[in-house]
Amino acid sequence: MPLTDSSQYGLVMRFDVVVDGINLGAWSSCDGLTVDFGLKEIKVGGNNDHKVYLPDRVNYPHLVLKRAMTQGESAKVMSWLRKMIDATDGGSATITLRDSHNHTVAEWTFANARPASWKGPTLNATGKDVAIESLELVHEGFL
Repeated sequence: MPLTDSSQYGLVMRFDVVVDGINLGAWSSCDGLTVDFGLKEIKVGGNNDHKVYLPDRVNYPHLVLKRAMTQGESAKVMSWLRKMIDATDGGSATITLRDSHNHTVAEWTFANARPASWKGPTLNATGKDVAIESLELVHEGFL
């Protein structure tokens, strides 16, 4: 049976993010843990029974992290963003996936990570929505 509904297995995923040694706290979602090897199909004359692929440039998409804003953790993000305004280089970023017992399930370390954008919540005093912040990071890979 495929693992489609984590609740039936008692799995709770938690993501912790540390950038340049600064713990940016837990996040509720992370998108962009992807590697595209960019293989190019080469047409070889006289070869009609299979395709031939050659490696090209490896591509890593941006990471997009989202969570509900909190006073302490969101302040850490703002502090780190201020430091990165004039930075010429990014730093090391690590995303750690933890289970419900806080044990590390997987960990990814990203080279030369830096902020691409930050987006705060849409503010509406009459709404009942949770204030969500989104942090987008660019990086040079995790392999």
